Amino acid sequence: MKRNVALLMITFFAFIALAGCATGQWGRRNLTNVSRYVNGDAASVWEAVDQALIGIRVKEKNVEKGLLITDWVSGYSTTQNMGVLLEGRWHERYRLFITVVPEQNKTYLSIGSQVEQKAPGGTRAYRWDRIPSNGLPEQMILDRVEQILSAMEQAP
Repeated sequence: MKRNVALLMITFFAFIALAGCATGQWGRRNLTNVSRYVNGDAASVWEAVDQALIGIRVKEKNVEKGLLITDWVSGYSTTQNMGVLLEGRWHERYRLFITVVPEQNKTYLSIGSQVEQKAPGGTRAYRWDRIPSNGLPEQMILDRVEQILSAMEQAP
């Protein structure tokens, strides 16, 4: 009888632990979008996007569907560190999802990113964990595209 109760308690706590992990980590998307209507036709917006992404490898580009996905851009985290004594730096990477949809007079431009990080040591150094984006990569590319488009409009 005691064995059955103990087995039942262990099963119950294991179920609670697994259910908590499944809903806590797997339910989030961690994808941030920055969207705006920009002046210009879709062809000029695609040209500006290509110029803005110089130096970033493109994994997939489908102009007909209006989708571009970049490869991972790697670097170090500016917000996470191990402190002065351990001198470790967290690795961080992101990739961009760019959507270009032509409208009547303008073009809808949406830039999303997926950000991941991993610790400099320990068991967490072997896996990338998704984190919410702070919006800086998306805003930076969107601002660059708008600058290129305004320069294209001013050129004779």
